[in-house]
Amino acid sequence: MFAKQRILYIMAGAVLLGLTWGLIDPRGPAVQAQEKDKKEKNPLEGKKGKAIGILTEKGPNFIEVKADGEEKGRRYVPQWVGGAPAKGGGPDKNMLKIFSELKVGSRIEVEWLFEERLRALGVKVLKAPAKKEIDKQ
Repeated sequence: MFAKQRILYIMAGAVLLGLTWGLIDPRGPAVQAQEKDKKEKNPLEGKKGKAIGILTEKGPNFIEVKADGEEKGRRYVPQWVGGAPAKGGGPDKNMLKIFSELKVGSRIEVEWLFEERLRALGVKVLKAPAKKEIDKQ
């Protein structure tokens, strides 16, 4: 009888020890804090980036860039600044000026942010278009 009780106590102790060990993280608080930081997602992740490709089309308030590896171009518009149109708000005038100076066929890098649509934050010309492409325009 005492042997059966002893076995039951040992089994109960092992179960409690296993449950307790499962609740305690032996790696320590420093590792736990690092993992928590990794898990917290950046709110802008996937909503901003850079695209490098060929300028395929442009208009007075947009550019279209066919990035490397893509089948069709994406349209970028300037960032909206200044609030509501009644209060003087509108597309970023500096970016509109940059758009007007670009030449179709140029290899460019566009820094973008997604707010309702793709917004160009910055444009850098990497290579001007070939002379025969300029003549076509």
